Amino acid sequence: MTPSGSLTLRSPGPEVVPEGVLVTEPKSGLRGVVARVFGPVARPYLSVRPRRASSPAEGLRLIGATVWVE
Repeated sequence: MTPSGSLTLRSPGPEVVPEGVLVTEPKSGLRGVVARVFGPVARPYLSVRPRRASSPAEGLRLIGATVWVE
């Protein structure tokens, strides 16, 4: 989690994820929308704007979690 409340995720590979796609987590459902793609082409980072603010405990729980883009 960033200070502004966005989530920063790492892509598992070089697949291009367009901005605006939905991001979900199997346990809690919809997490947010990809706002920005940045970083190395081989494994880019995704900045995700969450649908609602996450608590610090939720942020810690997401470390290492698998999420899906739709």
